[in-house]
Amino acid sequence: MKIHKIIQYITLTAFLLLMVYSMKEKGEPLLITLMLLLSAGSIVYGKLFCGYFCPFHAFDKAWGAILSKLGIKRVQTPSIFKKAYVWVPIATLMLALLIVKASAPYTHIKIKFPILLVAFVVLAIFAPALWHRYLCPFNLIMKLPSIFRVGAPTIDQSSCNHCKLCKKTCPTGAIIEKEKNKIIIEDSNCILCYQCEDVCKQESIKIRGT
Repeated sequence: MKIHKIIQYITLTAFLLLMVYSMKEKGEPLLITLMLLLSAGSIVYGKLFCGYFCPFHAFDKAWGAILSKLGIKRVQTPSIFKKAYVWVPIATLMLALLIVKASAPYTHIKIKFPILLVAFVVLAIFAPALWHRYLCPFNLIMKLPSIFRVGAPTIDQSSCNHCKLCKKTCPTGAIIEKEKNKIIIEDSNCILCYQCEDVCKQESIKIRGT
């Protein structure tokens, strides 16, 4: 196993456990603050938070592996949620509520609704793209342009045979055909899951910084 995947498994597992501990010990405001700060840092290092520290990504990987073993497929993203006038307000509302929750120790405004748990419910039922690409409030922040894309996968066009396995495998639809015989990865929708790297028989998927 490649070093970046080993690091990813360790950090994702650690952050998922941290989330469970924080919610159990009523430390949700601090956890949300940390997640917001890591998301904001995407301006510098891209979607590193998504790939290496997001507890929802950790759950998605584990749950997806279990369903795959059982031969069970999750419900595809309903087309209505692909409309910007639907998903943007929902994600924005959740982001606003998360900010209010994070500031609770100072404002004393309490929101009892478990916003973070919504992600697990959505990911348990629906295909990953619904949460990761459309509804995730942290993703709204990470859609901002970044200076670097640390750990982001790219496709080496010289060795790619255009089999499109990577495109079929990508859980967020980040891999597209830009023009005839050229497949690229849209950084803005890539969550650094590296599933494309796993299925590429030509080893055309290269990871930046490795």
